[in-house]
Amino acid sequence: MDEKTALEELQFIRKIVDEGKKSVVYNGKDYIFWGIIVIVGMMATFIFHMNHVYFNYFYIWVVLIPIGWAYSIYNRREHKIKYPSTYAGKLIAAVWGSAGVGMTIIGFIGTSLGTIKPMAISPILAIILGSAYFISGKIVGVKWLSNLSFGWWIGGIILFYVTNVYSFLIMSLLMLFFQTLPGILIYKKYKQEMMAKQ
Repeated sequence: MDEKTALEELQFIRKIVDEGKKSVVYNGKDYIFWGIIVIVGMMATFIFHMNHVYFNYFYIWVVLIPIGWAYSIYNRREHKIKYPSTYAGKLIAAVWGSAGVGMTIIGFIGTSLGTIKPMAISPILAIILGSAYFISGKIVGVKWLSNLSFGWWIGGIILFYVTNVYSFLIMSLLMLFFQTLPGILIYKKYKQEMMAKQ
């Protein structure tokens, strides 16, 4: 590899990182919305179970997950109207889109067929979320975003051990601290940048 080629590749990588930093800012609303959706579902299941209100809790997710997907699609379209697509933005969308599809398949198909036990869903999803955060953080060069993955992975390991109703409470806390609150921080950064441009 000659010096010119190496320089061009470094410039290309720098461009992706710079674009990625903008992309992660604009995606803050999705983090918040999905965090709230999952917290609502987990806490509803926890509260119903603790109060001996029994029914097929699967239907809670039949309602909530399509709402989450509808919002994500809407938010993505609004983002495309306001901001041109970047290579880094497409990479991040691919990471989260594929993670979301994978988690939806696990949650609905895996449990419906009995291949995956209901109590195994949360730890599996935590591991997937950890991987998505790790990759996203590396794409955009934001260390704290990548470091959220460790919280998810540790949480996933804990959830493999906790196979009772308190797993719903633990997953809610993971969603609060490693999804919703980071989303709020990202959204605040976005608002600050928008105000600075005015």
